Amino acid sequence: MRTRETYGPPPRTGPESGGPPGPARHRPPPGRRWLTLLVLAGYVALLHHVYQHDVAPLFEYLNLVYRTPDPWNYALVLGMVTLVALAMPQRIGRPSDFVLWILFVMVVTPSIVVPQYADILSTGASVELAAVVAAVFLLVIFGARIGPSWTLRVRGIHVLDVWAIVVVLSLITYAYMAVTAGLSFRLVGLGDVWEIRSAYRDQVVASGPVLGYLVRLQGHVLNPLLLARGLYARRWTMALLGAVGQIPIFAATGFKLTLLSIPAIVLLVLLFRWQNRPRGWTILAGIVGVVVAALVADALLDSLLYTQVFVNRMFLAPGVATAAHVMVFADIPKARWGHSFLRPFVDYPYDQVPDHLVGAVMFGRPQTSANASLFGDGYSNLGYGGVLVEAVVLVLLLWAVDGAARHLPLKVSGAILLVPSIALANVSVFTSILSNGFLYAIVLMACLPAAGWERGGPARPRHRPPAGVSG
Repeated sequence: MRTRETYGPPPRTGPESGGPPGPARHRPPPGRRWLTLLVLAGYVALLHHVYQHDVAPLFEYLNLVYRTPDPWNYALVLGMVTLVALAMPQRIGRPSDFVLWILFVMVVTPSIVVPQYADILSTGASVELAAVVAAVFLLVIFGARIGPSWTLRVRGIHVLDVWAIVVVLSLITYAYMAVTAGLSFRLVGLGDVWEIRSAYRDQVVASGPVLGYLVRLQGHVLNPLLLARGLYARRWTMALLGAVGQIPIFAATGFKLTLLSIPAIVLLVLLFRWQNRPRGWTILAGIVGVVVAALVADALLDSLLYTQVFVNRMFLAPGVATAAHVMVFADIPKARWGHSFLRPFVDYPYDQVPDHLVGAVMFGRPQTSANASLFGDGYSNLGYGGVLVEAVVLVLLLWAVDGAARHLPLKVSGAILLVPSIALANVSVFTSILSNGFLYAIVLMACLPAAGWERGGPARPRHRPPAGVSG
């Protein structure tokens, strides 16, 4: 019986082969951690540079103001980031490790360092926020590590039935889009999506929530799965369908992540071809490469487009949003999820949801949705206690992810979880479960077969196995 650290098809060892049990999870030598810290230092320095020289001068009218951080406090919070980085799994051995690294790069590090030089909170409050973020995420890391060894695999589903369900769901999604939001392959610039997003929100209100759920399922889970499986197995038609299928979703919604998921999945596939169990610093190095490429592109084109899209919006904004939620809700009644799943039980005191309330106060724009991760959203709902509540739910979610993907190759579960994990950087854990794809991903992974992901994999069976036998 495999332990909870073993992922992917079991190695050919044991009684059948006469070999020893499967190998234990590999831990890299402590000396290699210096590479993680070196890349992290470059990442933190780049975030600071971009906010000081590119974001603050351009968006000062939105209250994004730069202040010189206090040297001692800044050194203290950099020590907090370092401590969290050292506690992270240095080699990605299971799906939860992959999710943790995405969150560390996109949410945790910005939420700790950005408030130190973004003039939103006082110096003392920004250090307090950094300490809470670091402490809570350390609890998440250790909580994920001690997860149970359960398996959430759904048995008795034939492999052909799984892919038939994927095809049927895809057809339903695009048919429903054609009737409601419309199907279009027209691409607009990444900086020109606001009108499309506004029109899409109006369409969801008019047609009901089904459109939103189907679009998230298709764009966050199913199309990335098709693209990744096509690339791994070198089934180019399947890969093309997964990639091209993202275009009408982007054209209808304006969600940049949907379009950017195509190169992200390709890079992830290349990463897993290089290393079966990548080291965490490779993800951090990849993000540093994205930041540097955006800066170089803007320098060559004499623009700020790529810096705003790929650096400000993806990596600085989560830190700004976390501080903004703390600033706005520090001295007013907390939301207590009365606008959300606790609406029947809680008297919500505001006319706007917390994200729009923060947008109105912080940026002076009531129509702006200042959506935040578990740190900002948790605070706006229940103070720092709310951050702990969402962290506990995140640990349970990571346990479910590991349980559902225990039989799958790590490269497959990583591709399925990539987009939901990135989306989690800007929404609460509760929202991410259903609205941003984590529940879909868990159910899908539990139903998928363990084999057949490589080129020349097992041939399709000529008959269906009896009930109770996994596909």
